[in-house]
Amino acid sequence: MPLSYTKSSQLISVKWSASHFPNNLTVLRSAKSRMATYGVSHKSGFAMVTVSEDGKKQIHGQVITRAIGTNNTPAADNDARYIAHVVQAAFISLPVRSILVLACTKSIQIYDPEGTANLHIHMLDKTPPGRIEASTYSRGIVGISQNLLCVGIHNGDILVFNIPPKGTNIFVKETLSGHQCGITGLVANDEYLVSSDTSGMILIWNVGTMSQISNIQPTSTGGITTLAMWKNCVIAGYANGMIQIFDVENAQIVGSITAHSRCINAIDCNDEGLVASVSDDCYVRVWQLTGDAEDLQINHECNHQIENSQLVGVKFLHSSQADIAISMYDSNEVIVLRA
Repeated sequence: MPLSYTKSSQLISVKWSASHFPNNLTVLRSAKSRMATYGVSHKSGFAMVTVSEDGKKQIHGQVITRAIGTNNTPAADNDARYIAHVVQAAFISLPVRSILVLACTKSIQIYDPEGTANLHIHMLDKTPPGRIEASTYSRGIVGISQNLLCVGIHNGDILVFNIPPKGTNIFVKETLSGHQCGITGLVANDEYLVSSDTSGMILIWNVGTMSQISNIQPTSTGGITTLAMWKNCVIAGYANGMIQIFDVENAQIVGSITAHSRCINAIDCNDEGLVASVSDDCYVRVWQLTGDAEDLQINHECNHQIENSQLVGVKFLHSSQADIAISMYDSNEVIVLRA
């Protein structure tokens, strides 16, 4: 039976509105306290709210990125030369600890989940000669293994950070090089790390050895804006509204969906094979995947319109349920849709 969503009466809002960047919603769930933290990036800051299960208790928080000047010394927060704008933010839950990662235009900044303690700042080098990207930025955030954080950057490299169980001894363990264009997305499971770039190239890496094992050449659909992963399927959203699904093991396309009329800004999936996508066209759309990459079945489950809103983030709230949260450009509201 097709899904039907209704908007929750529970009002969730953060202090600042969401910027127009892909994947601009991150959610951290606490199994112990039954609370969830929702966060969006806004210019040079990150706004979050921690909400109780009944929605009656809400705790707001904000993080302003640190401005770092020459010689890695602190700079004035109002000095435009050194302000770092947040391109993507993500709560990352590793077995050793949870962290908040801000992938910015000039740096990668890592905080505790509450955003109160800055744990590490990694400054980005300027684009080397001969590279396509003229700007400096980081984008694509994922945790792998017990204690590793991967973040993509403008020159096509993927930085792999070692995250200790506690303290601030965070450092770049290694750098993965393979892309010729800036990274747009990272996803991973226990076996594979998958990366995409602005040209539409997808690279597949072995998590154990950190070596590249295959690639998926760009298709005619152009640049990839967002990635997700379910079982052995890589799900890629494109700027022209297409979704394409690839077999991670043989790097072949196994499905294609004409999903939206405008740019897809975010995709998420849950353990049950539900895939949600949001776009500038005001729609959230949901599909059900069954089988696996070798025998994939795709069924359309739901269209839900949020009028006059460019949708920039979507997250399933439970690994086995259909409820989703959605963020919108230039709005400080996080909408929860209940199935």
